[in-house]
Amino acid sequence: MARESKGEPAQLRAIQDSMVDGVKSCFSARELDALRVVIRLTVEFHRDLKADKTNNFVSESVFSGIDSFTLLLHAYKVLAGAETRSQLQWNAVSVASLKHEFQLLYQRFITEQVFEKQCRLLLDLFKVQIAVAAMTYDCCND
Repeated sequence: MARESKGEPAQLRAIQDSMVDGVKSCFSARELDALRVVIRLTVEFHRDLKADKTNNFVSESVFSGIDSFTLLLHAYKVLAGAETRSQLQWNAVSVASLKHEFQLLYQRFITEQVFEKQCRLLLDLFKVQIAVAAMTYDCCND
């Protein structure tokens, strides 16, 4: 796994705090925890992807967040203003194209100020993480 950058914990907390503040009155404690987990896994995946460190450990981290992802997805879809359509285009999929798509979406995610749009991007980012993890997970990929 890539080394943690000094700014990463602060960025992670800032994103988590911002997004949690946007929905703490309408999400349950469990849903807020799921939101924090998916954000953390997404920030970590971004770090590892930038360092070209997609290995089994990274994939297993993504797989561990699937329950949080599904809980967040269900909580998100009942929000007024939720964008119910994914922004992902699944036309031509390769590990390289997914990594590129992740980087583009991540930049939009960290700058988005509207919770509903930011959460939609987070959900799409995690879908890409699942796809990359599944495509790169192998017995000889440690």
